[in-house]
Amino acid sequence: MTTMVLSPGLTKSECICSDDHPKPAAPLEEEDAHIIVPEWRLQKVQSPIELNHDDSNEYDHFEPLEFHGHWDQGGKATFNNNGYTATLRFEDRELPLLVGGPLHDDHYVFEQLHFHWSDDDHSGCEHIFEGKAYSMEAHAVHFNRKYGNFKDALDKHDGLAVVAFFIHATDDDEHPCFNKITEGVQRIQKINSSTEVASDCLTWMTEAAECKGYYTYQGSLTTEPYTESVTWILYPKPIHVSREQVAHFREMKSTPCETFNILKNVRPVQTPPPHKKLDIIYARSHRKSE
Repeated sequence: MTTMVLSPGLTKSECICSDDHPKPAAPLEEEDAHIIVPEWRLQKVQSPIELNHDDSNEYDHFEPLEFHGHWDQGGKATFNNNGYTATLRFEDRELPLLVGGPLHDDHYVFEQLHFHWSDDDHSGCEHIFEGKAYSMEAHAVHFNRKYGNFKDALDKHDGLAVVAFFIHATDDDEHPCFNKITEGVQRIQKINSSTEVASDCLTWMTEAAECKGYYTYQGSLTTEPYTESVTWILYPKPIHVSREQVAHFREMKSTPCETFNILKNVRPVQTPPPHKKLDIIYARSHRKSE
């Protein structure tokens, strides 16, 4: 079987198979670190980045970051292979909300969850923490409710909030809660295919989301259109799954002819401009979510 490394910038899935030779195709920052748009837009903070605890600023005065409804049962959870990644969305239920922490008084509505991985178990995450890369990175994407929908929030300075979870493959037993995800992945190997998974399929996140602290910074989407509209929230504690569970993602097809697999969908670490010192906040205030 022929496989390819899919370019992170690929936004359309076209069959590019050849019979002979297959080819892959102004205002100042406030004291609480809430950055106002004219200032940070000029600085061009692109994501992902490399984080080091010693380079961060500890901050103890955020309200607790709360997840509402993310682990609930009810409604439909649909998994889709769009030729670039596996994407999860909810229907027929009240969408989960993310509030508190660096989000201040705004409420952020769950839009979708997607995954990044690589062709090995040592380079599939996008952000790098303390010089270490993990097998995968999951992004829970939320939009600011005051803008009404994801599309209208996309280019606003406070439009999006993305919670990132590191996933690491080990030789240990599989993660039972993550099985709700990988069982769905095995049913969407074909491009543009969809399947329903258990509505409480995000419970595997709780062990990381309940850790004592997280890192946050203002950055961009890591896929097109790369708008600098994201409040990133990254949990440093990796979620351990089996190597086989990660391998299922690499079985997904990226073209209609089914010749190529999605082997890599990671954007490289972005280097900030020389004049820009990244303002990374380590928030230690956290409490158990509902």
